[in-house]
Amino acid sequence: MRRVPLWLTIVPLALGGAVYWHYWSGWKDQFRTDIATVMPDGVTGFGRSPYHVQAIGGFPYRLEAEVTNPFYELGGAHDERRPDDGPVGLVLSAKRALLNRNPWQRDLTIVRAGHPLFVAGVTGLVGADVHGSATQSVSSIHLNGTGIARLSTVFKGLKATTALFAAPVTADHFEVHLRETRARSNEAWSPTPPQQAQVVLSGTGVRIGQGAPLTLAADFGVTATSRLRDYAGWAAGGTVEVHSLTLADASGEVLAMTASGVPAEGTIRLTGTITTVCPASVAAAFAASRAPVEQRLRNPVRLAFGGVPGAFTVGAPPPSAPTAFRAQLPPCPLLR
Repeated sequence: MRRVPLWLTIVPLALGGAVYWHYWSGWKDQFRTDIATVMPDGVTGFGRSPYHVQAIGGFPYRLEAEVTNPFYELGGAHDERRPDDGPVGLVLSAKRALLNRNPWQRDLTIVRAGHPLFVAGVTGLVGADVHGSATQSVSSIHLNGTGIARLSTVFKGLKATTALFAAPVTADHFEVHLRETRARSNEAWSPTPPQQAQVVLSGTGVRIGQGAPLTLAADFGVTATSRLRDYAGWAAGGTVEVHSLTLADASGEVLAMTASGVPAEGTIRLTGTITTVCPASVAAAFAASRAPVEQRLRNPVRLAFGGVPGAFTVGAPPPSAPTAFRAQLPPCPLLR
């Protein structure tokens, strides 16, 4: 039998590699174009320096771009869309970011940023802005045909300020998950419009001001009569539903909250209940007053609360509320 020369067996591999390189190069160019679309030339970021794509590599299985001074603005001066084109205003910047994408999966991008800074708020909603920074962040951005379908971000070393709290909030680890649910109709029995978006928060080592480190878990739903586009559209019958919000420490759950919020003259009025084993500490936290030394109750009590951010009131426990406490557990944690 005639033996096939070794070089001839390499030819198909070389041809296949050349074809794949051609397609990968096209995906690479598309990736660079997508980055330029999000961060137009001349826009300044961290330290007011223009962003720069250092390099795009990752061949053969991924696309990886290293960007210095990344900057993104939605609903602002650098954004081609007017601020009322979207319900959320957002400004992001960092010293450096690493963007990863599978070559054949354009709808999913992972962004790792060092020392990110951000400002987020709801256009038209007074006092909802959040200013923050972190030592690092990792974001997962899922796109669909009309925009962002899901955005998940994990922060390390988070520091944030907002009018919703009288003191800054810090966290060792904090996760924010946003997704659009796009409900088209509502059940006839429901008193609220269909849910259009979901917000899930979780964090460890969460401190409000000088408060003790706590673990946070929260699930919010945003309802509206149509897809969320701006504040005015949401305010026409929409609500914010706090399905659950819990704070806990090493000794167990400190409070659990459910509430419903409605628009009220450019802000949100919340009404709900808090179930807690530390009623005096919770009341002091809402009143921004010094918390007393309080032992945890054996059985939690339910408190009614309501108001607008910065002016919440908490009701007193009912006269029949349990008073026995757990002497074997440490006192209630300082909440703020």
